Amino acid sequence: MRKTTKAFTRNERKAALWALTMAAAITAGGLLIEQTWRRPSLGPDGAASYAFAPLPGVLDARPAG
Repeated sequence: MRKTTKAFTRNERKAALWALTMAAAITAGGLLIEQTWRRPSLGPDGAASYAFAPLPGVLDARPAG
């Protein structure tokens, strides 16, 4: 049985801090790599600018039946 009122030991807190630090570093690295290799934005729409043109007649389509 524990004799302290703390929920975690010092080593457990240190391990959690390292885990959070590493997760933040991996996330930041991933974002940096993504920004480096991604195509530039084509204006205010950003990724939406890459959308395909609508197919002819699709807006006029009616459900069968």
